[in-house]
Amino acid sequence: MGSVSLTILGAIIGGFTAVAAIVILFGWGLSNNGQAIHIDPTRADYVDLLLTIVTIFLGAVGLAVTIGALVIGFVALKTLREIKDEAASEAKNAAAEKINETMSNDLDPNVDKKVREILPLALQVVLANNEHREEILKALVRTGALDAAVGRTIDRINSGGPVLDPRDVVEGGDQD
Repeated sequence: MGSVSLTILGAIIGGFTAVAAIVILFGWGLSNNGQAIHIDPTRADYVDLLLTIVTIFLGAVGLAVTIGALVIGFVALKTLREIKDEAASEAKNAAAEKINETMSNDLDPNVDKKVREILPLALQVVLANNEHREEILKALVRTGALDAAVGRTIDRINSGGPVLDPRDVVEGGDQD
């Protein structure tokens, strides 16, 4: 707001300066070749001066309005850019929520159902192949997933007795 006020004030001062320059340039109020300094101005002189002042004032107002319009346009452009960015962000979030909702409500139950139907048969087919069985066992040994089971088996072989851990008891199994 301060720059707009400064622009308007500059336009008014510039207008008065231009009027003074025109008065001096056209020689209004100056004596020429023996003429008296104070001559009686005619009505046309007043009309010319008033029209010049009005023209300069209207030019200053037009300049101020133009600068104001440029400032308003710049602010509107920034605001529209921010609105566009915010709308794009909200649309992206809404789409992500809708996708997640659709996946959890429609896709996940259907996939789980199909996996439960197909997986046991597929595992049996893969495990029936000796090559795959060996790869699976090697992977389990490398990760340490079989350490506890192998340890219990070795204990049972060495001790030859009943199972020490009650969780390992098989119903109708190896306890006498």
